[in-house]
Amino acid sequence: MSESIDYAEMLEIPVSTLNVTKKCSRKKKESESDLKDRVVEKVNRHAETMDEEPGYASERIATEENVVEYGASEEYSEPQWTEKSKKKFLDSKLLLAEFIAVCVLCATILLTNLFWQNSAINAFFRGLVTEETPVTLDERNYSELTLGAVVSDSEIECTVTDAGVLTFTGACSVYAPFGGTVRNVTEADGVYTIEIEHTTSFSSVITGLTYAYCAAGDTVFATIPVGYTDGSGEVAVSMYDDGAMIRTYSVNENNDIVWNV
Repeated sequence: MSESIDYAEMLEIPVSTLNVTKKCSRKKKESESDLKDRVVEKVNRHAETMDEEPGYASERIATEENVVEYGASEEYSEPQWTEKSKKKFLDSKLLLAEFIAVCVLCATILLTNLFWQNSAINAFFRGLVTEETPVTLDERNYSELTLGAVVSDSEIECTVTDAGVLTFTGACSVYAPFGGTVRNVTEADGVYTIEIEHTTSFSSVITGLTYAYCAAGDTVFATIPVGYTDGSGEVAVSMYDDGAMIRTYSVNENNDIVWNV
């Protein structure tokens, strides 16, 4: 059916409105006002050329308000924020914030290291690094050391044998002759023996203790007891220089050890 016949059939029915459906395509979207103007102009042009009663002319004139648009294509809809895009946006912001925080922390550490070496943050980071303490060897000879008493009670009589063994009997706390490191602690039949290294060459052995207050590897001092005796047995203290027993010493009235040099 031709276009003229279609319009002729339309004009046989007196109407006052005309609905036009516009289909959107993938081509560049035209201006709505231009499209409406062209449709209205074309309809009116055909209506004027038809040989119909003049009374219907005004009713057949389509107006701009009669052009109706149905279902615009989704391709021209406004962009919508989805949950995925929002999450991606927030993740990128979070990564940027973390990067900035790391940069600020590094800059703070650098500045404090340069201008404030004793700051709390520097002390904290220095504490995370374990620094090995260099081992200092004590090369002193035993005769250079000042020894004290090995008993806590001055009323207890201490004697030194010709072999160089200091002995005593009585209930009291027992001290090391000099400070050092415990090499070994042994126990036999309820009696303890403690071996102490004072310097690289000087050492001592205390036997006959009822209790031992230290263990191997402990640091001991001449002012802190290393054990206790209940007086039921004799306690003996022997001192060595490079493995050889030291004999050139005695004890005074306060039981202090004195070198006979």
